[in-house]
Amino acid sequence: MTSTRILVFALLAPLGLVSAQATGDDATTLLVDQLEAAPRLTIDEIFSRAGNLRDIATRSGDYSESDQAAALASLDTALLAKLEDPESLSPQAILLVSACYLQSEDAEIETALGSLLPLLRADDDPVATAAAELLGNRAFKRGLSVDAAKERIDALMAGARNGDWSPELRLACAFSAYRTGGGTERRQARAEMLAFLDSSNPRLRRLGALTLGRIGEVIRGRLRAELKRVALLPGADGALAESYLKQEEMKALHDRKFQNLQENFSRAELPESLRTVDEVMRLISNDHLIGDLVEEKDLVSAAANGMLRYLDQHSAYLPPDYFKRFNQELEAEYGGIGAYVETDQNDGLFTITRPIYSGPAYKAGLTSDDKIVRIDNWPTQGENNDDVIKRLKGKPGTPVKLYIWRRGMDPGLIERPEEDMVVTVTREQISIPPLSTDLLPGDIGLIDLTEFSRVTSTELRQNLRELAAKGMKALVLDLRRNSGGLLSEARNVSDLFLPRGMKVVSTEGRGATYQELETRANAVLPEDIPLVILTSRFTASAAEIVAGALQDHNRAVLVGNRSFGKGSVQTLIPLPGQRDDVFEDSNQNGKWDDWEEITKDWDGDGEFDFASRVKLTIARYILPSGRSIHHEIDKDHNVISEGGIEPDIEVSMGRVEGWRLEESYRIYRERLPRVYVDERWEEHQELFRKLAIFDNKDPNMYPDFDEFMASLETVLPRDDVRQLLRRELRRRVQDERGAEFPGTDYSGDYQEDPQLQKAIRLVLEDLGQTVDDIPEYRATFEDPDADEAGKDDLVAKLPAGDDLASTRALLERARSSDGHLSKGTLDAVLELLKRLDGN
Repeated sequence: MTSTRILVFALLAPLGLVSAQATGDDATTLLVDQLEAAPRLTIDEIFSRAGNLRDIATRSGDYSESDQAAALASLDTALLAKLEDPESLSPQAILLVSACYLQSEDAEIETALGSLLPLLRADDDPVATAAAELLGNRAFKRGLSVDAAKERIDALMAGARNGDWSPELRLACAFSAYRTGGGTERRQARAEMLAFLDSSNPRLRRLGALTLGRIGEVIRGRLRAELKRVALLPGADGALAESYLKQEEMKALHDRKFQNLQENFSRAELPESLRTVDEVMRLISNDHLIGDLVEEKDLVSAAANGMLRYLDQHSAYLPPDYFKRFNQELEAEYGGIGAYVETDQNDGLFTITRPIYSGPAYKAGLTSDDKIVRIDNWPTQGENNDDVIKRLKGKPGTPVKLYIWRRGMDPGLIERPEEDMVVTVTREQISIPPLSTDLLPGDIGLIDLTEFSRVTSTELRQNLRELAAKGMKALVLDLRRNSGGLLSEARNVSDLFLPRGMKVVSTEGRGATYQELETRANAVLPEDIPLVILTSRFTASAAEIVAGALQDHNRAVLVGNRSFGKGSVQTLIPLPGQRDDVFEDSNQNGKWDDWEEITKDWDGDGEFDFASRVKLTIARYILPSGRSIHHEIDKDHNVISEGGIEPDIEVSMGRVEGWRLEESYRIYRERLPRVYVDERWEEHQELFRKLAIFDNKDPNMYPDFDEFMASLETVLPRDDVRQLLRRELRRRVQDERGAEFPGTDYSGDYQEDPQLQKAIRLVLEDLGQTVDDIPEYRATFEDPDADEAGKDDLVAKLPAGDDLASTRALLERARSSDGHLSKGTLDAVLELLKRLDGN
């Protein structure tokens, strides 16, 4: 028997979940005893057993993490195999297997659905009721096809209305339909519960009242009277009814306080502290130069935001439009074509800056720099970006007809596009990629993680496994462009790198409940894989938490610059008296999508509006070592705490002279590198694909480079022009291969990025190698000792006195071969200037 199976037996046998004598060659054998025992268990015992199984399979002890992970995978495989053959199981065994399997993040939800639906018609009423409860698991909201989701909700609603079924089963069906259904199903399920409350049978009224309390129904009238009656009864039902009534009392108290405040305002009895605000608004309206052009609601928003910004830079007032955008960024999902778009400032045309390579636009053949000049029969020229994007978004599965203009086509077709320019794209549910990856020479994985949205940890887990399958030996995690996101995702990402039970972060604040987050699963990245994290001044919030936690637990070495220092906790609070519009949740994902029907439009503007929110700072993040990462200043802008995460090794990206940046931008703006690539692509595309990956920093590898250089009439060094061409090649090649290169034009390229180069040196050292062992690195990496040697050599040769001609000649000879001065040379120039000043 393998070590994994021995582990699982050792864990399960003492708890009676398998017999101590059980044997077998696969994980299915380990479940035999408990599946055979299932018909003898109560429903509570079945769910309890299912709830403990996964925890048992990963329980830490004297076994390796790899054995524990293998045990969990083996358990999932066995559970899935059983669900694929439900005929071999008793109804109780199906409940046990389903309840355990639905806890898996990678569960095949439709397989579980196929096993559970038939149980709704089981002869054993407790079994059928338990199946109805399981069908309300929130996993069914995210893992089903449209047809399967409809089949599930239809079955639940049919059960809720079936007068031949027991009250418990009908209400379980109604509750699950309400919990996971759309707006229509929720209204219908609630109506079924209310019908029980109207019954003349005390038992039915009690069951109906408790189910309505469970869904959060407003407690008043008949419901309040029934819950009060049930609360007098001994036992669990009485205690539950009493808890619902206490919750409602607390809510009523809060509402009364708010109502009193509203009444004060309605009588114009403003507190003295607010009279100043009211008077300033009056002065603005009457006397300010543009006071007649400003709406009162905008002034109120500005005042509210000013109060919050006075406290700290992260608290803010979010009016409905701002909150809508904020929420979309966190969700990272929408229905649309899947492309990054904007109006090109050079030609004024609405442009695809880059397609999302997993999205429908790319699958339909659209690439970077394609111009969308018409959507269906609606021209895009001169239109607001938001209006254009709104037309591109829509219900997944619906087509949109795009008229695409590309450079080289007749400019007259921009305003009068023809049918052969049409590309029809079928919209899909788009998940905005939070990362990009590459496997660098020497089998070093590079992951550029740019945000902590709801999909980040799932995407990262998948990409780590893919890199491992390709033979990854070390990993560089780039967080330099990551400004943070969801705290929950910071913990989920840390799960992938740290053992289970390790502290990730805690919070402390004024009266705030202390919260401590620990990893909940075993690491996906093996401990023997070297890990370096890149940080910068733009690394903030959730990204700092991950970097700091992995640094504190000695799991990663940090390279780069001190991080931003955003270590405070914000919570979003809806303003009392305001409410979101109500919508039909057609795809049952629990959030508003642009194409869904609005069922309550409170202001009647035809748009879905969120209520305003206050983003309020309530606590600080504390890392496992006890340090705070929050950069704090007082009201006079004096620094109280520097904050941020200090890297283990400080490495600068280096500075580029302003004139070089301006000249590079001029060449880019005139699209000269793109013209170069377009004119030579057909003849040299194989070479260009190779140069996008590695060009040895040699301008001569580019066809006609000297001719192109001369045509630019530029004072830029040759190497700067080479870099411009290579950036354009990488843009072109990533479109062709359907995978983004990590990083930006200025980072993430191992040939050009000094911080990444240092990270690579470190992981190679851990692997017992040097950059000299990898040809690509040996040819392109800067020698970290060369600068000082160059400086010493140059300073020794400095001419005496103020011989400027000799000085100029020396500097020309010292100019590096690629046309720019090294750091050592620049230091020597400063030394020279000091000498000349002294003379």
